[in-house]
Amino acid sequence: MNIDQVKKIFEQNNQKFTKQRQIVFKALQDSEAKHITPEELFSEIHLEHKQVGIATVYRTLNIFEELGIVNKQEFTDNAYTYELIDKNHEHHDHLICTNCGKIIEVECIDSEEMRSSLSEKYDFELDYYSLRIYGTCSDCRNNKE
Repeated sequence: MNIDQVKKIFEQNNQKFTKQRQIVFKALQDSEAKHITPEELFSEIHLEHKQVGIATVYRTLNIFEELGIVNKQEFTDNAYTYELIDKNHEHHDHLICTNCGKIIEVECIDSEEMRSSLSEKYDFELDYYSLRIYGTCSDCRNNKE
């Protein structure tokens, strides 16, 4: 998703795409972390934009979530992370290491197969699904040895 697409979403929803919202979106785009907490995002933004406060980051992320710009995920102990929605790679699943917290993005189940199967078996129309698989990553297993 690029800035022009985000501006269009804001226009379609009669919302203003303010300078602060642009800063938050750009920081999400530029972040090396695919899943980022509001506090981590604030730390990145605050380096260059002292005028953007933590409350603005939280409010903006909530608006982005409402408008379908980000996904909000809770992987561990009430720590919410956000990731930009990528229409080109719309669906992915998460492998989460219970030891170090590493998150690996994969597509475990083909979403079209899932959609078709649910429709045939249950007459159910799939909008979205999220799969989280918890275990131990290879780095943590190797470090135990």
